[in-house]
Amino acid sequence: MTRIKSLFAVLLLTVSTGVVPKAHAQTVKVVLAGASALWQTLALAAYKTGGCVSGGTAPCFHYTNSSFNLSDTRPTVLGGSTAVDTGAVWIVWDSAATPNVWAFIKVDAAVGTRCYFSQPHCNVNVVTFPNPGNLISSTLWGDGSTDTTPPAAIQSLFTAGTLLVTTSATDNRPEDDLFATCRANSVLGGGADGLAGLGYGSNASGVCPKFGSKLVDLQGSDILSAYPGSTSTAHVLAFAISGKDPFTGTAIPVATTVSIGAAPVVFITQRLSALSTVTNVTDAQVQQVFSGANCNASAFGAPSASIDAYLREPLAGAMNTTEYTVFRYWNFSGASQETGVNGANPLSAACAGGGGSRFRAIGTSEEVKSVLNSNANNGTDGIGYTFFSYGNVSTIANNANYGYLTLDGVDGIFHLYGSTIDPGQPATPGVLPSASNLPSACSGAFPCAEGKIWKGNLSFPNLRNGSYRAWSTLRLISNGTALSATELLVDGAQTYVVNSVPDFVPAQKVGASDPGLPLLRSHYLQEGVAPVNVSTAGDKGGDVGGCILTNTGVATTSDTTTSIIQVAPGTGCVAFP
Repeated sequence: MTRIKSLFAVLLLTVSTGVVPKAHAQTVKVVLAGASALWQTLALAAYKTGGCVSGGTAPCFHYTNSSFNLSDTRPTVLGGSTAVDTGAVWIVWDSAATPNVWAFIKVDAAVGTRCYFSQPHCNVNVVTFPNPGNLISSTLWGDGSTDTTPPAAIQSLFTAGTLLVTTSATDNRPEDDLFATCRANSVLGGGADGLAGLGYGSNASGVCPKFGSKLVDLQGSDILSAYPGSTSTAHVLAFAISGKDPFTGTAIPVATTVSIGAAPVVFITQRLSALSTVTNVTDAQVQQVFSGANCNASAFGAPSASIDAYLREPLAGAMNTTEYTVFRYWNFSGASQETGVNGANPLSAACAGGGGSRFRAIGTSEEVKSVLNSNANNGTDGIGYTFFSYGNVSTIANNANYGYLTLDGVDGIFHLYGSTIDPGQPATPGVLPSASNLPSACSGAFPCAEGKIWKGNLSFPNLRNGSYRAWSTLRLISNGTALSATELLVDGAQTYVVNSVPDFVPAQKVGASDPGLPLLRSHYLQEGVAPVNVSTAGDKGGDVGGCILTNTGVATTSDTTTSIIQVAPGTGCVAFP
């Protein structure tokens, strides 16, 4: 991911919608950018076993590749360079005379949100169209199919550099993504724990720059990866979710946020040596390790040995979900994973105690890869975290050398850690499930309905009952005609996670088999952001650290009674001060 001068800057700044030039003779239904937790499921929903999502003409075709660009041209308005993030793309198209096209580029949650709200939106592009990558297993598509190279006309959508993002896919609310960006793009300090700003920008701690600000204030320092040989970066660029775009001054249209489901964050470890006996962690224990106070297995009650901790970048949905549900509580009663980082870039530093180190990983795949190769790269076991999905953990799943941990004694995936209650639970306690160890009722492969993996027919039982706390609602953000296409993908994805690949809990009822998510999180006060009374002002405000509430109507998406916040592990909540 590098900053480059855009060849298309002048052209792109004249484009204000996601409409594709008529010469391409394609109909772009939706172009998504954002979180990995939704990437695979939405691909399967768009393809629909070759039958195409509603509005498509069968048969459909699919393509994936890991090397596409997501370009934000707004800095060029102020004499800067286009900011380019790279990520994996899936493309699905149908057999209509004028083909319909769906696409998704996988990047950070906050990057996807930024690229959707930016005026103009970011564009998805590639210089030379690459060969198919088959990044999604042929067994998951439902018909055994492999990737197909798109026709030249569809390829030209991406090589032209004019294909704009029309939908954000995020693990948090847009308000949380915005604050995560402002927190990174500000000077170190502020707040009760001195971490309202993280030191990757020049703005006052935790303050979002407005239109009229200088380029240096709108464009923070790129956050760098510490993985050996990696060139990955996270771009810290200002955006807004209402009012005016801070770069261009263009008005930002009103957007709709659609809940699609909920997924748990799980702590993952290599367990070749120091962490081989660790099965559970408490909030206080992981706060010690990830804050750098004690990077030693003894922090988890294991024999003394140094360990390494792998932190995600501050723009990641998984980072912020873990930050506010496990590490840094809203009232600062915990210990942030950013404690002592002090703007180190890249973060690759010895911890204050314990003998181990902390390292920054950029992106889900790099976080999982850091744990996968912890001993090989750094000589000791490592611990990280990720939103669980079968796709996210595939490289370390079904392998006794790696595992996940319970949090405060609660299993985030199955009913009970190390038990045989759930048919899809691996025999070795803590081993991550994979497509290769599914129960015999599924013939050992996907598609496999949630009722065949979990006893009681419903996925992620402890997330659903509220006892597992580290989770967030997955969302799509869009407007206009793209919103209609997005909502059709949501419907398809919710059916898929019930009947085919259970990567998350569906937000809404799915037929007679799944009642949907019975929980929601209350909105809460973010630093520097006025509190919102959602009973009168609508569904607004951050909720990544909000208290878990019972969602009696399931279809309800916000706290309409009172806004309360999480202040400690468990169910402790307080009203706004």
